[in-house]
Amino acid sequence: MCIFARDKSIVMRKVEFEPLFLTETTDIFTIRVDGGVSEFEKFLLLFKDTDDPLLKDDLEKILIAIGNISQYGALESYFRIEGKMNDRICAMPLLIKPRDKSKHGTLRLYCIRISDRLLIVGGGGLKVTDTYQEDEMMAKHVSTLQAIDSRLAEVEKSGHDLHKELFNIVIEID
Repeated sequence: MCIFARDKSIVMRKVEFEPLFLTETTDIFTIRVDGGVSEFEKFLLLFKDTDDPLLKDDLEKILIAIGNISQYGALESYFRIEGKMNDRICAMPLLIKPRDKSKHGTLRLYCIRISDRLLIVGGGGLKVTDTYQEDEMMAKHVSTLQAIDSRLAEVEKSGHDLHKELFNIVIEID
């Protein structure tokens, strides 16, 4: 296991990568922060029993997209670009029915799309604002993924191939 640590004087969070689907086409991982429940599992636990038919539809679309990604690859067409221009943060689902956000909102699952062959699924939730930045919880999900993406970019620059080594990589983020 390769551990990529930062400055010890800052309280850091340990991030591990847990496989969700490993296929010949695409590897899909989720993240586990400080040994807790994975971010994808937290997302599912929040919304799997919802009574709202629109949210059920969003969750179903996300799960179908993940199944399709495992079969066909993490193609750009499955995602809405989020985050900043220099990161790889994206969200699912891409196609949702328009709705009054004040009454229903929409589900979003945030991810790091490394390539067509590698996807890291993070956390998500109910988006009731126009942008993720306006919602404290959604902004936290995205900022965590941005910190992870930044560290992974450093790992890649140091010569590691995430496609082959993500199983064994543990990083620290602040």
